[in-house]
Amino acid sequence: MSQWFARCITAAAVTALAACSANAPLAAPQASSAAVSSMTLPSGEHVVRVGSQMIRFGGHHVTPKKRGMIQSAGNKKPLLYGSSYDGGFINIYSAKGNNQQPIGQLTSGLTSPQGMVVDKHHHLWVANTNAFNVVAFKRGATTPYATLNDPSYYPIAVAVDSHGTVYAANAENTSGPPGNVTFWKKGSTTASGTLTFSNFQIVLGIGVDANDNVYVSYIPTSGPPAVVEFPAGSQTGQQLPISGTTISDITFDSAANLVMETEYGNLGVWAPPYSGSPTRTLPAFGNEPTLNKKNSEVWIAYANFSNPMIEGYDYNTGALLDTITAGFTGAAIPYGVALDPAAKP
Repeated sequence: MSQWFARCITAAAVTALAACSANAPLAAPQASSAAVSSMTLPSGEHVVRVGSQMIRFGGHHVTPKKRGMIQSAGNKKPLLYGSSYDGGFINIYSAKGNNQQPIGQLTSGLTSPQGMVVDKHHHLWVANTNAFNVVAFKRGATTPYATLNDPSYYPIAVAVDSHGTVYAANAENTSGPPGNVTFWKKGSTTASGTLTFSNFQIVLGIGVDANDNVYVSYIPTSGPPAVVEFPAGSQTGQQLPISGTTISDITFDSAANLVMETEYGNLGVWAPPYSGSPTRTLPAFGNEPTLNKKNSEVWIAYANFSNPMIEGYDYNTGALLDTITAGFTGAAIPYGVALDPAAKP
């Protein structure tokens, strides 16, 4: 087992630091405020863990050989994308099936893809973490049509608003915390600005609601994981009075409910105005909860080295609908998931 070097993140509600191994499965969820830890491997890779969730960035990763994409689902059939940080690829599946096999794969321009989102034009946007950029693919294309440069920052997650502005949640700078959010207005390949907040330490998740308000999940300089809202067009954030969250990407359903993972090992659904504990929960837990267009299904990427998979659940009942293990291995696990067509918040 590799030697680990720990870098503690101060958190007032934290009672212990969780030790972890890059080759170990995710730990069991914490029953109370989750332990927060940050580790640096000899390779230079950073691993941030809050309870059972884990985010990775930095270090040296080998870009795989470029392979062509074979897409047989047709231009109108729903697709599901699953990104592999270690594998340097994005698998493409039909959104319908039972442990369906990949029908294609994207590798061109990808170094360590994590968070993804599909916009209203069916373009797939990808946080290309260790390449310090965000790339975009048109549906059916094998190479990116756009590259948004994010120099010296590790983008972990990505969101797009109704005007085509792209937002990237940057875990931190190559020199260390704090993280921030870079945004690019439609058509720009260089940054249009940044969103910062006084309490940001490590920034990990992002989401945009129907009114183009931007929500960011982060590990603060003190206290448990939190969420801050930046009103549409504003670069001034305000922390939400929301509790029980973890290092999660954020999405919204058509009823304006906020959906993200909780520290208790499930998905939380918060009704407006997003305060306190979840209004309801679903028995699912994994990276990047993503709703389908009808809001009838929610999908997650289970980044577990022992049992890597993508799962789809009934959004209303919580029933498990599909488990996809095909296309992933213990050496190339899924970290992000996206659907085409995407849900409209």
